[in-house]
Amino acid sequence: MVDNNQLGKNINRLRITRGETLEQLGNILGYAKSTIKGYESGTRKPDPETLRAIAHHYDKTVDELLYTDLTSLPKFGQEKINLPEMLKYCENILPLYATEKNLENTDFKLAYQYSKKVLDCFVTGEILRGSILVDIFEGYAKAVDEDESPEAVANLLWSVFILWTQIVDTDRMLELQRKMMNSSISYLELNEQRKIESEETIQKKRSFVADFDEFIIEMIKALKTDLAWADLGDYYLALRYLWDMVDSDLPTEMNMAIGMQMMITLAQIGNHYAYNLINVPF
Repeated sequence: MVDNNQLGKNINRLRITRGETLEQLGNILGYAKSTIKGYESGTRKPDPETLRAIAHHYDKTVDELLYTDLTSLPKFGQEKINLPEMLKYCENILPLYATEKNLENTDFKLAYQYSKKVLDCFVTGEILRGSILVDIFEGYAKAVDEDESPEAVANLLWSVFILWTQIVDTDRMLELQRKMMNSSISYLELNEQRKIESEETIQKKRSFVADFDEFIIEMIKALKTDLAWADLGDYYLALRYLWDMVDSDLPTEMNMAIGMQMMITLAQIGNHYAYNLINVPF
């Protein structure tokens, strides 16, 4: 059954996720709060220019606003960042795995120890040597070559996604890190700041995708061949789009929209990795 007020419901949900009032969104768009209320109730329809402005404000596409059900999106956290809590969220978003058998492999064990150190340093603010992420990637890659365990494959994918998060403007990253250490930035503010990228960073990301796209797909295929790990494979497939780590010839906003819709669908059919992600505050 077609919902004739999907647009209104989507605007309402997006406004709530940002913690905005009707008046605040109205001020942003240049309208009275009664106009926004009319959009949300379905008694009024925004003109094409206003619709584009709403989509831009919420980092969505016009088609997404009109035709996608966004009412399941979680609310953005307005609270200030708590680093230990953020680490817990990060561990849910990018899970690490190890068994006693895995840790008998020298390459896997060293890479796993380095991985834990990286996570700890995200909280303490300690500056890591730049090559440690490469060492982690190479360690898990050697472990995959040696025994092809699903844990090694999963952690190898983890290292690629961690590498992706480090392609940022250095000065901006250090400033955000300082604010996080001082608990002076909210999850919503962090999310907004991370969208600001220099042309140099954008080019680095494009090169990264070109280098790793086929590799990531092969690792996901390896996970999906094992029934016990198929959900993680599906999750990383969706995360590629959500984090715009894909060469799809689509704009970033559309890739992210596809990724979020995939995550919502996966969560609805019982994928706990996707459920954990869509319920974090950032």
